[in-house]
Amino acid sequence: MSFRTVVAACIALLAPGAAHAQYQMISPMLFEGPRISLQDHANRSSAAPADRSASPSGRQADARSFAYRPDPARRRANLARFVDRSRAADPQGAENLAALFAQGDLIERMRPELAKYGLVIDNVADAYAVWWINAWLASRGSHDDISAATAAAVRRQVVRSMASTTALATAGDAAKQEMAEALLVQGVLLGAALEQAKGDRTQTAALSRAAIQGASGMGLDLSAMTLTEAGFVPAE
Repeated sequence: MSFRTVVAACIALLAPGAAHAQYQMISPMLFEGPRISLQDHANRSSAAPADRSASPSGRQADARSFAYRPDPARRRANLARFVDRSRAADPQGAENLAALFAQGDLIERMRPELAKYGLVIDNVADAYAVWWINAWLASRGSHDDISAATAAAVRRQVVRSMASTTALATAGDAAKQEMAEALLVQGVLLGAALEQAKGDRTQTAALSRAAIQGASGMGLDLSAMTLTEAGFVPAE
């Protein structure tokens, strides 16, 4: 099972037999709404989770600290907010995104696919791992398969790093859900855009720039890291 097939499976489930049509609706500008929401939360926490490698005062890395109880009404509001925030940068793209959301619960469709990797949709750390992996793949224009072991290693890295961010661990369900869903939506869009750009050097290069720029806004230099079965390590 390839980690990137999670994207194809989720989008295809929304409109069986029409995955290609869904890819045609996706452009890098559609990341803007989720990215803004994600950046809002990053600013409140002062730094991106990946910037931290140690936990102060012996704070333990416990993934349960980043879990939340999802609320369907909040999800609908979050998705509507992502669309609204995209309108200024790309009005047509925002309409396409709204049409995609209107076809079904994209995030809920991710649950069984991510479970194959030991990941869940209702945990900020898991959502960050999904986004981080897809952002890195997009930055490299890579269609390589990602194993469950690699996904688990990245998740552990995120949990250890987030443990030093008190604001994240102590945030309420609403804040955690908004951040996680922004991460999941952006992760899906990155993965879908990467599939759409396959074989097109111009599109792939544009997507790479968008992924690098978006990650930079979160304090991550994707060019300085390599993804391995042990997680992300410094690039040689």
